[in-house]
Amino acid sequence: MLALTGWWSKPRSWVLGDRDLRQAARAPFDYSANVLDDLRPGGLYLLRGPRRVGKSVEVKKTIKRLIGEGRDPRCIVHFAADGLSAADLRRIARVTDELTPPDGRRFWFFDEITSIADGWPAAIKWLRDNDSRFGDDTVVLTGSSAADLGEAVRALAGRRGGVPDPDRVLLPMSFRAFVRARSDIDLPEDIRPLAVADLTPSVLRERVRALAPWLNQLVEQWDAYIRVGGFPQAVSAAAAGDDSSGELCRDLFQVIHGEAFARAAWSQAQSAAFTTRLAKGLASPTNRHDIATDLGTSRQSVGRRIAALREAFVVWPCYPERSLRPALRSQEKTYFADPVYARLFPQAVPPDPGPMSEQQLGVVLVRSFLREDPASYLNFDSVLYHRTGGRREIDFVGPAFGDLAVESKYVDGERWTRGAGVIRGSKWRGLVATRWALDTRDPDLIALPTGMLAWLIGG
Repeated sequence: MLALTGWWSKPRSWVLGDRDLRQAARAPFDYSANVLDDLRPGGLYLLRGPRRVGKSVEVKKTIKRLIGEGRDPRCIVHFAADGLSAADLRRIARVTDELTPPDGRRFWFFDEITSIADGWPAAIKWLRDNDSRFGDDTVVLTGSSAADLGEAVRALAGRRGGVPDPDRVLLPMSFRAFVRARSDIDLPEDIRPLAVADLTPSVLRERVRALAPWLNQLVEQWDAYIRVGGFPQAVSAAAAGDDSSGELCRDLFQVIHGEAFARAAWSQAQSAAFTTRLAKGLASPTNRHDIATDLGTSRQSVGRRIAALREAFVVWPCYPERSLRPALRSQEKTYFADPVYARLFPQAVPPDPGPMSEQQLGVVLVRSFLREDPASYLNFDSVLYHRTGGRREIDFVGPAFGDLAVESKYVDGERWTRGAGVIRGSKWRGLVATRWALDTRDPDLIALPTGMLAWLIGG
């Protein structure tokens, strides 16, 4: 396995032979999430995110950067954890001690460690406690299972090296990154992302004036974003004129069927039907009984499958709020983490743009809170929805929204005012995310194109 660590023997040219970096270099854009740029000595970091989102590429780019900064290549160790056992981790540490320089802190990268099914958190904990050198090394663990990584956060408490933000989340490309990758729009980079609570009427009017020259482009790019999504491979395919992303769709379906649903013993047809049924219900509270009836299964089975998708970062729940806290026993809305999951199958009819825009606006809002606390993603308590006594809904509210509620109405013209009475009758100031409509005259109810809003909050 260490023979594949090309930078040990070819510290300058290994990049040319690395499959992950070669594939990234073929993309018609230069993109990096920079999610591992601030590694500190002795830290133990967990990087989570869905399969195929680019975690391995981020790891390899980090290794390239470390070598470029003058780090000893022989002190940088990388393993793909697929096929390993927890016992292998101790053996790897022992052998690596004999092969790496005896002095200096090392950097360890264990890619997809959650593929180890027999207790890897306990093995890493043992190494941090009993191997003094490994305990002082910088360690990065990546994985695609939220359940296993959540267990690891608890098991490794006190062994993270005292660094800030040791938990990281890598999601598909943000809207800002998508726009930069797909076009040459020269948007002003000095407009820093705003917190949701800072979207006051005066600030919005000021930022709207600043972005006015690019309004048309932002609307057009948002239309593309809710169709293509943010997986780098999908963005590359769309740039080449292929919005279907066939290879990526096949790979992601196998993640759902072969990994997330592995214990269900479902056929591929059942897994496909379940995923398609979720796509049809976007933007509505998830009725598990109805889904079970439609698919000929049990309500409990539906709940388990949704939980499995949540743990695989395929979906995220938007719970109804009760005193701005998630009402966990009430009907949540189930959104996908990216539009590509709603169009995995060529024969499936993709959801209407309205629900897709609402979904991606929710993702944008979730991402905005990850800037302050990356570990908060799995709490699912930052972005909620409000249900009135008359069973009408406001799409997005939250404990850190300030006095703002956000409603998605992906329409043009004055149609955004239809249903706006729900916000007007609430305790919140309203922001309606439209397609083109823009109206900032009423400080209590502002309409803003969703593309412009997404750019402003940087998600």
